[in-house]
Amino acid sequence: MKKILMFAVAILSISMSVCAQSVQEPDFEFEPFVANLQDSTLGDPLPCENAYIKAKAGASMYLVGIGKVKSYYYVDGVSSSLVLDKKSCLVINLGGQSPLQTISINKFEILKKKRRFQNGEVGSFTGASVNNDEAAQSFRYKKYGNSSVLIPLSNLESGEYCLSITNSMTNSKSAKVYTFSIK
Repeated sequence: MKKILMFAVAILSISMSVCAQSVQEPDFEFEPFVANLQDSTLGDPLPCENAYIKAKAGASMYLVGIGKVKSYYYVDGVSSSLVLDKKSCLVINLGGQSPLQTISINKFEILKKKRRFQNGEVGSFTGASVNNDEAAQSFRYKKYGNSSVLIPLSNLESGEYCLSITNSMTNSKSAKVYTFSIK
């Protein structure tokens, strides 16, 4: 009887340690991947692209000096090389930091040869606002492994998106964004 009990405890402890190791997390912080939930492994990394800021003034600003100037983040090209469906999930190692304070998912506006999302605005009478995140999408998340989060894409509509990481030193988005498309 003792042998059977010891055997059962050994099998239980081995299976628990295997289950604990089966969740694969990204090795490095702030590098998002597609999650393969069927086998708990990492899929493709999200493409990292350069973003640059430009400001655009309204016509009234040039004519009479009254109006608004809007700043945008631009990314070259009209689509990401990574196309996902709404059933997909992203996984990112945040090192224990809050996802809502660390990352944002923004929907791009598609232009002829570029994608963009608005970052800030200055008005003659309204003042300045930076990181107003009009393009920011709300997202759900849940803890995944020790220090990562799983972000399902089911609440996002079809389109071009980027995941941007907030620089905690300046509280602004970085000049590198991770892009993906949802079909």
